[in-house]
Amino acid sequence: MKLFTNVSLPTSSAAFKRVNVLFNETIIKISSDEIQSDELTEIIDLKGKILLPGAVDAHSHIITEKDAEKNLAHITKSALLGGWTTFAELSYFNPKPIFHLEDIKYWQDLIEKNSFLDMALWGNVNIASYPYHAEAAQELWSQGIVGFALLHPSPNKHIPTISLPEIMDLFLDIYESDTLFAFQGYDFEDDQEFSFQSQDNAIKKLLRRIQENPIHLPYISYYPTLEFLNSIYKRTDISYALNIADLMKFFSGIDLGQEIELDDPEHQLFELLRTNKIYMLSNNVEASSVPENVSLAFRGTTEKLLPYSYLWTLSELWKKRKVPLATVIKMTSENSAKRLGLYPTKGCIAAGSDADFVIYNPEKETLFKAPDGSINKLEGSIEEVYLRGNRVVQKGKAATASGSFLFRRNSPKRRYNTTSWI
Repeated sequence: MKLFTNVSLPTSSAAFKRVNVLFNETIIKISSDEIQSDELTEIIDLKGKILLPGAVDAHSHIITEKDAEKNLAHITKSALLGGWTTFAELSYFNPKPIFHLEDIKYWQDLIEKNSFLDMALWGNVNIASYPYHAEAAQELWSQGIVGFALLHPSPNKHIPTISLPEIMDLFLDIYESDTLFAFQGYDFEDDQEFSFQSQDNAIKKLLRRIQENPIHLPYISYYPTLEFLNSIYKRTDISYALNIADLMKFFSGIDLGQEIELDDPEHQLFELLRTNKIYMLSNNVEASSVPENVSLAFRGTTEKLLPYSYLWTLSELWKKRKVPLATVIKMTSENSAKRLGLYPTKGCIAAGSDADFVIYNPEKETLFKAPDGSINKLEGSIEEVYLRGNRVVQKGKAATASGSFLFRRNSPKRRYNTTSWI
């Protein structure tokens, strides 16, 4: 049993409250009064530093044909150093797609041997097994995967492309179970090459037939699509993520060579961020072994940003641009955990939640050399990271891998999450 004293804990307002936090693997008690326990093994005085929940990324893309174990270890270690404590792997290039229950066990073992952080899995739909594909998907869902990745066209030779009409039929087949889907791709029947407009066209076609299914869009970097999604969110159970690297380019000029079209005539993007109208932020991280000829629809961001991406959001959005800290936490932790059906185990600091903590010192500065060579000064520093009650990052060094496999526990539907983006 451990006890944090003199903790600055963010509240839903701009204020902080000074509390003490008693925890082991989970949080036992949070109180502004003194906490006593006969089982205490360690008392840690935070001296007013800010305690944040570990960051949650709803979709990583780090399992590939090559070096699956090495990629898991290397990339999750980088993420943990930056305060990311939970990933949900939505693999574009998985050599062993998650079609059946035994596939979950295979990747569960690999994750628990190699990952530095806790990980959940998105599953896949094998349309080639028609008419049994929907039944197989339901078996996976019942076992606790967080959702299904619908790739159109599929960049993976092991996952058959599922057409837009087949996706729409899938919605009809299993809509009653609240199954979460993630769509990534574009309308390649009308446009041979990916473009933001072809992605926009595919999304709009899908939404014509969507039932009550929750659907997530992992990567939006086109302001007209973002504007459209915000106009319909009350009528559909849809969520989307903005890529942190794209925001770095838009706000800070850190250019990784990616294409973005986030400019809007009235500069509303910042207002959406400020007013909690962006559901989540993601690293959209990919393994370095992804083939170079892959369509832009399935390109991700380098893992070199991971030790700084969470800190950048705190520095740029909260400290510099005055986006409320509670809103930043929602975009980087709370809403992702809710969408994955992992809340309140993950994504918050509350009694009963996993003791996943980031100790953040707002008084220090951190120098960040971006992959484009630019030197950036970030306000604040991440001093320590805890995963399920164990200190796993201290003085910029990570402990040995101790990640755990996560099963979905709750419904991912937005209407059940009364404090999230609705």
